Amino acid sequence: MEVLLVACTFFIIVLVFFRLEGAPLLYDEVFHFRRIEGLLNGTMTFRDFGVMFPGYHLLVAGILKLFGQTSIPVARAVSFFFSLSSCIAAYGVARAVDRPTALLRTLQFALFPILLPFFPLIYTDTLSLSLVLLALLAALHARLLLVGLFFLLASFVRQNNILWAPLLFAILLEANPAWKISASCSLSWLHEAAIRLWNGRALRSLFRSAAPLLPPVIAFAVFIAVTGRASFNPDLDSAHPFPSFSFGNIFFTLFLFTVLFLPLVFARARAVVLLLRRPWVLSLLVALFLLFSFGFQVDHPANSEIARLRDTILLAAAAGGTAGFLFWLLGALGVLTMLATPLARRSFAWIYPLSLLYLGGSWLIETRYAIVPLVLFLLLRKPSSWRVEILQVAFNIVLLIWVFA
Repeated sequence: MEVLLVACTFFIIVLVFFRLEGAPLLYDEVFHFRRIEGLLNGTMTFRDFGVMFPGYHLLVAGILKLFGQTSIPVARAVSFFFSLSSCIAAYGVARAVDRPTALLRTLQFALFPILLPFFPLIYTDTLSLSLVLLALLAALHARLLLVGLFFLLASFVRQNNILWAPLLFAILLEANPAWKISASCSLSWLHEAAIRLWNGRALRSLFRSAAPLLPPVIAFAVFIAVTGRASFNPDLDSAHPFPSFSFGNIFFTLFLFTVLFLPLVFARARAVVLLLRRPWVLSLLVALFLLFSFGFQVDHPANSEIARLRDTILLAAAAGGTAGFLFWLLGALGVLTMLATPLARRSFAWIYPLSLLYLGGSWLIETRYAIVPLVLFLLLRKPSSWRVEILQVAFNIVLLIWVFA
């Protein structure tokens, strides 16, 4: 069965590549390829760059120059190679988390409906994801130098990847013998951690684990202090203000979670029902509803294209009424499913607060922004039964058929 799914996945990935390879430039591909061309022709100016740091454009331009190519199909082939490398990194992470289900969860990753369409496109997202996963894989194997290298590169492709530093640090610290804490209660854990801060050996281990992550974090902090912005191009700062926090991407990601992980949602239904008996869960749902009612807004100029399904859903949800309630309900179901789905390690719980910061920092509501948080959940959760994992792969294929139909 798994061999058949691997063959099917490979066929779908190749099919997507050939379908999009010769297509006209789509959406932001126009701007990314223009920057790559500018670097190749020597006509690029500082004002021509985008919001994100130019790591992706410099790397693609360097590869194209190395092979003496400047065409769109070749640039897309380079991005496709980055995407394939993300599949390899995803398998490494899945294998480090749970070896028996590693292949199935890698297939889920490769067939992820909001990720696979970007595999051959000239976007920064798949390279960024590859580097984040490589940094995560290095952290899971406690390879400090590799963690630092991949984290630095990930931050130079998309600077908001800086936010994953606490997750990588927590994983490194959890694997450190000097910081093995067995306490299950949060207060007991904090008490034991405080005691270790007075231990010289434990303190040195703490700094050793943090050291690989500090250079990018410090460099970005200096960039913000000097320029007063997070955007690389100052002309685009108004479209991506810093500091800011918006609920749009958070609620949209929760909505996407329920849609994309529907087999898991059904598999966890009984646990979700049990959660609803707890008063604090009901209080959480009330708070979530109030935040949605008063905090969810769709007012970015780029979210007004009613011809796009994304914006149609968002504008309908923001208008309230039945559509708004259903949107919130699916998001609330996503939250409950997350609560009912254990992660493979305690340190992985950092994906939740960090995802809030990662998503909340963007005013523009964009499907692509949900990719990294949802992929991290996919790879770092405790696996379900073999049947549910297989069903998730099949469900992804069904969604992809709908997307490309």
